[in-house]
Amino acid sequence: MIKKRLYLGLLAGAMVLFAALSCYLWLSFFQHDLGFVRYLIFFAVLIILGGLAVIIVGFAGIIFSLLSEHDFAWLQKPINFTVSILYPVVIWIGRMCKIAQEKIQSSFVEVNNQLIKAKRGKLSPDRLLVLLPHCLQITDCTKRITVTTDNCARCGRCPVGGILNLCDSYGCHVQIATGGTLARDAVKKLRPQAVVAVACERDLTSGILDCIPLPVLGVTNLRPHGPCFNTQVNLLEVENALRFFTA
Repeated sequence: MIKKRLYLGLLAGAMVLFAALSCYLWLSFFQHDLGFVRYLIFFAVLIILGGLAVIIVGFAGIIFSLLSEHDFAWLQKPINFTVSILYPVVIWIGRMCKIAQEKIQSSFVEVNNQLIKAKRGKLSPDRLLVLLPHCLQITDCTKRITVTTDNCARCGRCPVGGILNLCDSYGCHVQIATGGTLARDAVKKLRPQAVVAVACERDLTSGILDCIPLPVLGVTNLRPHGPCFNTQVNLLEVENALRFFTA
């Protein structure tokens, strides 16, 4: 829970910032006679307060889901709205507090995964998509697996073969993407009901936000040689994610 508290704390800070903005607009402008501008400010404050009300409900839904490990379907839209709207503000507040963005993104992925795991319901394996980054493939491999995973020799020199074996045994789709655009194209083409994504914290965060409201369970890759170079992944974590959606 400690790791999740970072994102949740920054999320609460973003809510306070929205409330402070509403008070500032009210006290600084609306109480003065500014003619027509006064009414524009009034409507702006109403819009901000309306958005803040939805955000408060969404934040409460996140907390309730995390604590109870239970999904509240009727709170899903406010939760998605809160996550989407406030994420840039959360990153900005973290930057002001000199918190590393990777730590915030890692906390965000943890919160997202916990929210996904609070959901119930089994999927047909053919409606599950596994997205992999091309950096899992060892750099001196001559097989072009971004074109088709059938080219993979499954020699065991990198984690790709092991993941493909898992996907074959579970019967789910797998796509290796060289970037966010190809990943989004794969989602649009296959129209899965859920996604298991392996990537770094940055790419997982952007992918989760892009796919809302589609459930995305993120598995953070390991980078013993640095980012985007011969990365690794815990195959047990990948299998646990597949089992969650299909078992």
